[in-house]
Amino acid sequence: MNNDHLRAMTLFEKQLFARFLSQPFSGRDEIADQISAASVRFIDQDGSLEIQSTSPVLAMGVKARVPVEAEGADEDGICIHLLLHVVDGRASELEVYKEDGTEIRVLPDVDALRVSIVP
Repeated sequence: MNNDHLRAMTLFEKQLFARFLSQPFSGRDEIADQISAASVRFIDQDGSLEIQSTSPVLAMGVKARVPVEAEGADEDGICIHLLLHVVDGRASELEVYKEDGTEIRVLPDVDALRVSIVP
């Protein structure tokens, strides 16, 4: 599922990032600015995304590489994890993986995701 070309986010991806940014955390506003000016591309078969933003704003207040994450169940009940990676103050990747390593069948609805802030 690797795609060499950056593209605009789909509606689902925009909703997913909005869900991630619905919780307060250090650097959230800056990450929101970056995401609003971002293009993405798939980097693996699970649906992980590389994020590239044209925003000059840096989120230097982010304390951990993964400041926010979400999880939800695949249709077989196995947990899918989604982690937002921030490197050098920039949103760089949305990592997606299934807990048991099997193929993801269906990503959970955005509203069904449990979002947590990493301390």
